[in-house]
Amino acid sequence: MSKTVQKYFAIHAGHTRVKFGLFDLAGNHCLPECRVATSIENADEFPWSDVGQHLTETTQLVSILTGSNQTKMDHILSNWNKNVAPPISLPDNSVIPVKSLVELPEKVGTDRLLNAVAVNVMRETGRPAIIVDSGTAITVDVLDRDGYFLGGAILPGILMGAKALHEFTTTLPLIDGREFLEQTPDPIGKNTELAMASGLYWGHLGATKELITRMSEEVEGNPQVFVTGGALPILSSYLSKAICNPYLTLLGTVLTADAIKNGR
Repeated sequence: MSKTVQKYFAIHAGHTRVKFGLFDLAGNHCLPECRVATSIENADEFPWSDVGQHLTETTQLVSILTGSNQTKMDHILSNWNKNVAPPISLPDNSVIPVKSLVELPEKVGTDRLLNAVAVNVMRETGRPAIIVDSGTAITVDVLDRDGYFLGGAILPGILMGAKALHEFTTTLPLIDGREFLEQTPDPIGKNTELAMASGLYWGHLGATKELITRMSEEVEGNPQVFVTGGALPILSSYLSKAICNPYLTLLGTVLTADAIKNGR
């Protein structure tokens, strides 16, 4: 007997980019299958002209809009394609299907919890997990072996660090950290710009690896490491055992939409 496949259109508006994609979900405790996914810069208009036709041709489509950038979410919603059913929205963190053991669960960033939802489907049963999301900010979070969200660490991402070095000094220039995706800076910078590049790139990697090591010592069991975010290509080369997925947050968004839709 074949399973019923539900189709989802997920949008997640972050501080720098908007990620979105089409997914198929075959049932409970399954990982959504990504049909297509991409992202745009926050300054760009949402490309309804490119994706709208594909959405209206898809029957029984469920949409969901989430994110940490409320301004961008409001803009997308106010310009929503009228031929696409209105999206599910998250009133608060309590509807996200992951249990938290932090002091203020309602204050945790939505993207951190959505990542945890996806990882709880992906991780090996009984193994804890460490989730690295390297974007505008870097978050390194921990799930225990039962899938409870334990908390984690938050630090500036590469682009944020570059901007802070420029804005909080009188002499340091603004450098584009996106260049690191194409060329690895030498650890010993021979001029100011190259020295900044070295600090941002290798500091980003060093901080992440140190947090993974420290957090691994704090949980019972050998944690699996999952990596996502815009700087994933930088980290993936140095975290050879990590499970990398650029759209981890979208997977968690789809799973959350499915839980809401089915009252779980």
